[in-house]
Amino acid sequence: MMPRSFEDYLDDRRMRIASWLEDRNAAEAATAVCESWIEDLLHRGLTLHSRHDLAALPTDMLLADRLSAAKFDGLALAWKWQIEDAEGKEPAEAALIGHALAAASGRAYAVHGPGKLDWVGHFVASINSLLWEEFANFAAKKFRDNPDLLEKFIDFLSGIIAMAHDAPDTVTEIPPRCGSMASVVEQFARTRMSFQVVWEEDQWAILFRSSDAFEILRRADAGRFVVMIDQLPHPTLVKQCLSSKALLASPEDVLSLLRLANSAIDAEGCWHRCGMAAILLLQLASEQLLLLWADEDDAEDLNKDIAHFSDGVREVLDVLFARPDGVELAWCWLENLLRQIPRVPAVNRSAPRKLMVNRIGILVHALGSRLEPRRAQDAWITEAEPLARQFRAVAVLSVTAFTSMAGGLDVGVVAKSLLKPNGFDLTRASELIHLPGAPLRTIPGDALARIPDAASWFISTWSALRFERERAWRSINPALKQRGFNPCVYVTSGPSVPDEFKGHLNKGRGVGNPAEIMGVWGLGAIESLVIDTQAQYEDRSRMWFAVERTFREARLVEPRLGRDFWSKAIARLFWWWPQVFTEVNDQADSEGAASFDPAGLSRALVPYAEISGDFMAVIVSLQQAGLSTSMLDDAVNRTRHDLLHMIRRFVAVTRRLNDCRVWNPDWVAALQRIEGELTSMRT
Repeated sequence: MMPRSFEDYLDDRRMRIASWLEDRNAAEAATAVCESWIEDLLHRGLTLHSRHDLAALPTDMLLADRLSAAKFDGLALAWKWQIEDAEGKEPAEAALIGHALAAASGRAYAVHGPGKLDWVGHFVASINSLLWEEFANFAAKKFRDNPDLLEKFIDFLSGIIAMAHDAPDTVTEIPPRCGSMASVVEQFARTRMSFQVVWEEDQWAILFRSSDAFEILRRADAGRFVVMIDQLPHPTLVKQCLSSKALLASPEDVLSLLRLANSAIDAEGCWHRCGMAAILLLQLASEQLLLLWADEDDAEDLNKDIAHFSDGVREVLDVLFARPDGVELAWCWLENLLRQIPRVPAVNRSAPRKLMVNRIGILVHALGSRLEPRRAQDAWITEAEPLARQFRAVAVLSVTAFTSMAGGLDVGVVAKSLLKPNGFDLTRASELIHLPGAPLRTIPGDALARIPDAASWFISTWSALRFERERAWRSINPALKQRGFNPCVYVTSGPSVPDEFKGHLNKGRGVGNPAEIMGVWGLGAIESLVIDTQAQYEDRSRMWFAVERTFREARLVEPRLGRDFWSKAIARLFWWWPQVFTEVNDQADSEGAASFDPAGLSRALVPYAEISGDFMAVIVSLQQAGLSTSMLDDAVNRTRHDLLHMIRRFVAVTRRLNDCRVWNPDWVAALQRIEGELTSMRT
């Protein structure tokens, strides 16, 4: 019976090999035939870089004939089947001869050294890609059993490291567009060493020819391995040594190496080049943690997923904080987690996913709970590149939130102190409004939600930042002013910003925009209060109205250059309305619909009720959040407007103006669906 899947095939293969190895005499005899064959190849100076080279061997060097002569006819036939690309079912003995060849090749590699048998691993893998793992394991075992062979192997690898420093192009393959590896190494040597440089340096499609040899050393002696790769001259080479399939699939091995890795910081507290392995191992551990598993829609399975992930986080943090440089590594890791975009499961239109594990959020919270606030946090933020300050500011805020729980710091004071200097900006503020699980929204939101009377804090801080907000939107690129651009012309009731100016609006702005930052953080706070089952209704509702009050002011005061941001922000704010003010979370016509308050929604809609794209976006957002068309019609009627007339008029006007911004297919389809339902209700 054929295996049902690749995993079944692997299980079947393992069982065949295990059963064969029980007959020790036969297995050892077959392996001895393969060892003798490899020895003869070596003595004759013959090399086999792939199975296709077998056809050129002399007739007395055919492995199949040697197996038949030793009474292993089944293995001989299986060998021919593999090397001749024969069709049909794989012979049962194929796994056995493959295992024997891998064992013989691994032992020969260890005995004679990679200087003479550098080709044998590639040859074995060309027979079956699965065989390289067995080859590497046998070679590593031979090295472990024979210290003299291991020392010779390490001497060989030391020579590779020396060549990587002196003649990098002799040990690497690099695309022509990258110039030469020597220039890449030289440029890195001139770069000021930092965590971020190592974390982000792997940008080239560079092949390190000896990475497989270092992987064999890892299996033979992990301690020597992690010390030796730190001597390589470039992070890309170090990372390639950490990229084997076996290591990528083994978080336990990654943590073992992280325990052994050199400190990334010297005695003076500076990052040094012999600590690259620790940084890249932490990066690998992070990638393994955040690997996208299949989130389940079932709440029970989701809770199991969260528990399993939290256990993995705890194991990594235990290893990290046991290191002497663990605290500084943790701060830098936290900063980089905030740079990431959460991986969202693919949407199934027939059954959209309702539940998702925010792994970055869980990991950030776990890190924040282990860290203490930085003593010179302002200096740490300002010493970063301008575009990186947003991540450091949120990192400081996330740690403060957990410290405040122990009575150490006031989150509100720290948050305000981060905003008041106007020293950072959000580079993709509009995307952060909607992006599921966006760390730069959810993490500050969680922190603000911990402030007692967060709504009052939000309003008072908004007022306190009036000068900074005005300075931000007046700080337009000087080149635009020379071309006659006046931001005060482009208010909500005015025209759109001309295309000739749009590409330059955010260039040359010397300051951040605290209004947009507070907008994103406010939406995050509402999200946090809604998700928190322990949060009080009064806290949710007051926070919603506080954010709405500031958004209403912003859309009137902020120039038109920020119109898209505030339009999206207001639409997203109303998306939270059903979850804040009603019991309706999915379908508004369900049993929970009785708690819907049309008068309350009507009062909130009054400032926005006009024939405009902003108001249509609010209506679509409310409908997508779960309110039925009849509920929307009722609420809009209470504002003394006719929703059907407004939609029809809006569509007619925008078509005449040929306004491309409103022709998002999904958005238009939702608006047309509402129009159709309203028409049906009134006929």
